Amino acid sequence: MENFTIKGFAENCKTILANSDDRRTAAAAYLQKTLEENDLRYIVDTLEAAIPANADVGEMIVHSSPELTMMYVRVPACFQSGIHNHTVFACIGQLYGTEKNVIYNKTTDNRGLIETRNTSVKAGEVISLPEDAIHHIENPNKTTSGALHIYGGDFHSIMDERSLWDYDDFSEKAFNFEGLIKESIKGMIQNQNQTGLNELANAIPTTKKIIENNL
Repeated sequence: MENFTIKGFAENCKTILANSDDRRTAAAAYLQKTLEENDLRYIVDTLEAAIPANADVGEMIVHSSPELTMMYVRVPACFQSGIHNHTVFACIGQLYGTEKNVIYNKTTDNRGLIETRNTSVKAGEVISLPEDAIHHIENPNKTTSGALHIYGGDFHSIMDERSLWDYDDFSEKAFNFEGLIKESIKGMIQNQNQTGLNELANAIPTTKKIIENNL
């Protein structure tokens, strides 16, 4: 395999998806192959070069097309995200650090959520989530983690189909990246996770006011 490039990965992955009956499994296998055949630091450097300085979570997308979204996800130390879905399959290729995924199911009356399991992915590993997955992510460590997340569709076109869940009562509401940040902050406040809040504010300075307004 040639050295990792965003364009090359996207083109190859879309070809694989177009010729597979099980798109999620095929995408996860190709992502795993990519991590095994390339230096992880080189992949990180390539992704870092593709995003603007001080990017917020919505600007971490490095490729978007009808078939595929690629997002470089840098997770601050001790961070906990808001609970959300994607409506398309997701594959997570961990580049450094650890990412914990906490999975939820809807209650039988569809008015809340029940935490059902969690799974962690470490550098060099890949996990995948089905189209109907509901989850939040955490960085359990005191150092930043980074991963390449790929999704089986265009985030821009499915944004109106996605949901967030409120940490107060697990009620469902419309998704947007600002709301995701606000729910992330709410969850960390509820867990008295001051380290996560501090690290988020350092990573994304625009969140400082939101944090201060909610404390």
